[in-house]
Amino acid sequence: MTSSSIIIPDTFLYFAYGANILAYRMTMYDINAEFVSIARIDNYRLDFIKYSKYWGGPVATLVPTANAHSWGVIWRLKRDQRDSLDRMKEVEDKKYYIKNLNVLTPYMGYFRCRAYIQKVNPLPRGDNDVIPSERWPSFSYKHIMLLGAIINELPEYYINHLRDLKHNDDEGCVRTDCLLIRYAREPICECRVPGRIPRQPLKLDVVTKRNMKVQTQSK
Repeated sequence: MTSSSIIIPDTFLYFAYGANILAYRMTMYDINAEFVSIARIDNYRLDFIKYSKYWGGPVATLVPTANAHSWGVIWRLKRDQRDSLDRMKEVEDKKYYIKNLNVLTPYMGYFRCRAYIQKVNPLPRGDNDVIPSERWPSFSYKHIMLLGAIINELPEYYINHLRDLKHNDDEGCVRTDCLLIRYAREPICECRVPGRIPRQPLKLDVVTKRNMKVQTQSK
């Protein structure tokens, strides 16, 4: 892909650095995103703040920090999906605000991308400071980020950085959500399980039940 083929009319570029590194996260919200490139944002560090009940822990944000950087993925979306992305990031609820940032790709230079940053910034910390437990992402959030980083081939040192992040062991609602989506789209499993007693589907005959109740009361 060349730089000239990235900018297409009626589309925009979105820089994802948190859970949306994994494309499947956006398909759950019916957002079709096309991979453009991995990219790095300079003078911002990855951090986590503001607890999410869905995730079971704080979620990612970018914090302005000199000499720091974070990696992510550039996605191309159609303009008519911008509102859906804003709703996903809860912009109207003032959880995130929109900022256009210059991100650096490995082979195509800088691109101006739409990014989402939390309204609340974590407190400053040094490289050797202990990260408080309330800023540890959940097990699910870390796992999703790590999976997206591996699939999209982010630099190995950054993958190791994500792997070394402490998490709070909480799985949140993600596992349940994924199972519901899976069983809503796929046919019911009819595998024969050893030892399972086959059962007939329940049938509720309201008329018969009502007549039986009337007969019992009349006696």
